[in-house]
Amino acid sequence: MHPARRLLPVLVWAAVAVALTLILRQQYQNRLKAEAPPPKVGAEVPVEIEPANSSGAVLVDVPWKHLPDVPDYELVNQAGDEFDSRKLRGGVHAIYFFFSTCPGICRDLNRQIERLNGLLKDVPVTFVGVSVDPEVDQPEVLARYAEDFGAVPPRWEMLTGPLHRIEELGEHGLRLTIAKEVHTDNIVLVDKWGRYRDRFRWDDPDETKRFVETARALVEEKAVPLEAIVRTRNSLAESRPVDWDVVKWLREFELTDQNGAKWFSRDRTGRVWVASFFFSRCPDVCVRQNQYLSGLLSRADAGAFDLVSITTDPAHDRPEVLRDVAGKLGADPARWTFLTGGEKFVRRVGTEFFRTDFSGAHHSSRLYVVDQWHRVRGDFDWSDPADEARMLELIRQLNLEVAPGESEVAAVNVND
Repeated sequence: MHPARRLLPVLVWAAVAVALTLILRQQYQNRLKAEAPPPKVGAEVPVEIEPANSSGAVLVDVPWKHLPDVPDYELVNQAGDEFDSRKLRGGVHAIYFFFSTCPGICRDLNRQIERLNGLLKDVPVTFVGVSVDPEVDQPEVLARYAEDFGAVPPRWEMLTGPLHRIEELGEHGLRLTIAKEVHTDNIVLVDKWGRYRDRFRWDDPDETKRFVETARALVEEKAVPLEAIVRTRNSLAESRPVDWDVVKWLREFELTDQNGAKWFSRDRTGRVWVASFFFSRCPDVCVRQNQYLSGLLSRADAGAFDLVSITTDPAHDRPEVLRDVAGKLGADPARWTFLTGGEKFVRRVGTEFFRTDFSGAHHSSRLYVVDQWHRVRGDFDWSDPADEARMLELIRQLNLEVAPGESEVAAVNVND
């Protein structure tokens, strides 16, 4: 038989295999689209977790301070070593999700990461792949899988661990779907300052080019771009839920101030602030606490921190009531804000963002110090002079920070 005739069936079957692969992949993408609930026309979507197939194709300009920070996480890498994300501070890294038994897309995604790793071989960028199937993907499984792509720590980490930690990172931290069947296939880029800076479609050549350019630019940043407007596909950076109750875990919050205006916690990025809880009908402790805070502002260095007081009786403490409280205290509205909101949501702000005790009718009478980067760094008893001294020292150190965790004088987290 002529060689060309023997080769013809092979070529035909190869073409059939390629066509079948493309059809299956398109069916998978269509299934993802079908499972994603369509948004209501003309309404803002109350997003908690971004659907896996959400394109986010539009590049938007947002304030850097509105970019979400990526929470710290601890997992295990393919070598069986403990991995603490805090070691990535000060560097640029990319996060993506996969699982080793995924027959097609995940392998293609990791091949693309391998290519990006090569394109950026001269750039200090860390690649972090997180398995969404940790029950199967034990370190020894990931070690064999990593060999196929030349993934070697610390440049390229493949991580596994308890599912709840992976969910906390993916769903709570990045607000991305990480369920095995419909996990996100986007690559998230985190800047030196721990902010979720951008995301990229792995299978788009233009996005590949943009990833390389963006990674190089982020590595070159020398200082926190605190007042900068950045261009990103992180569509959630400026998107706040219409219904905050659908958010599983609050890492930011929005309440109403004494003037009836919306107050967004992330707007305070770049300022140290001290939060307290009270209610206007409290006959004793809250009165003394507010008098103390009024005196504290007058004694502290001007501009060292702002005060934020949140009512635990929002049904009564509407904006006009809070405005009256502020007036009686002579509170400077530029430095002392009073907040109210839904009762259930205020309770969640206390227990989830500040991690304070809201059992029964009790509310915390401690003061909570939030750093310039929107993280709670310590809590203190306002009635204890020694605690006040420790709080003021922490505030002084936090004001010296030039980047998260970096200052001229090392900041001390009193809760460590």
